[in-house]
Amino acid sequence: MKNLSFIQKFFLIFTWIAAILLILAYIAPYIPVNYFPQLSLLSLVFPVLVTLNIIFFIYWLINLKKYFFVPLLVLLLNYNNINRLFQWKGKHSFDGEGITLMSYNVRLFNDYQQIKRKAVDVDISNFLKDQNPDILLLQEFRPGKKTDFSQYKYKKSGLKGKRKKMGVMIFSKFPIINSGGFDFPHTYNNAVWADIKIGKDTVRVYNVHMQSHSVHPENIDNQDKMDIGNKISEVFKKQYEQAQMIANDIEKVKYPVILGGDFNNTAFSATYRLLKGNRYDAFVEAGQGFGFTWYYKYFPFRIDFLLIDKSFFVKEYKTFSHIKFSDHKPIQTLIKLK
Repeated sequence: MKNLSFIQKFFLIFTWIAAILLILAYIAPYIPVNYFPQLSLLSLVFPVLVTLNIIFFIYWLINLKKYFFVPLLVLLLNYNNINRLFQWKGKHSFDGEGITLMSYNVRLFNDYQQIKRKAVDVDISNFLKDQNPDILLLQEFRPGKKTDFSQYKYKKSGLKGKRKKMGVMIFSKFPIINSGGFDFPHTYNNAVWADIKIGKDTVRVYNVHMQSHSVHPENIDNQDKMDIGNKISEVFKKQYEQAQMIANDIEKVKYPVILGGDFNNTAFSATYRLLKGNRYDAFVEAGQGFGFTWYYKYFPFRIDFLLIDKSFFVKEYKTFSHIKFSDHKPIQTLIKLK
């Protein structure tokens, strides 16, 4: 410490701060959100904390100082979390054999004209027809005359509302032999499930749309920062309660479980950890790059997931980053029973 320059002492202070925050981010998903909701906010800045620790590691290494061990150790501790953030090389199956599963938040097919052009609903419908997945999970779905899902013989609806129906949908090319759902308390967000017969096997598929956040990008500059933090913390508490409802239901299921949808939270959160359980994250198994599915102002996040029972191989995963028909990106995986 005595041999450090003023600038190096300054860097050392922030090295320790970044390291401690990254350790807390690692611990946060293991602490029930109801006990310490503010800690869950670290899940949103996890990529920033990783980047800072990498910068400090490189800085101390270049300066040949022993302090490079501090960021190195916390980065190694967070290896599994970093694995959920970025994948170097995806899997590519050239035989195409298996079941394709897609999840997409369609934002009511642009019913409120967030995208200032016509026929976005038709564009979404045509895109989904072109991709033609075997099982399709849609969130913020609203029935419309210009959208066509006639390629699917089976469906499970989770639509709510007295005048304009909206909610989640499961479309399937395979028979649905049983189905049900959850209406989360005091919100339009909900979940549905379907027992789908695939050959001689049956799979339980959940489509979930977790509690939406209440902070809008266009108003963020006019809102008190503490108030924003409190609002997001309350949303995370509701999400965790909703995830507990789903997890309790999954415990009773005798079939392999696939769970997908819009979690409105990241892969570093307690909600994700609870819902993932012992399943594969299709992105981690077969994705490439960051796999971002949603952008908040200039900040990208991966908040849409496909979680696959380990009785399946995950053969491919794709984020349709070029599709700009909603505020979310569609995601798709190719899976095959072992």
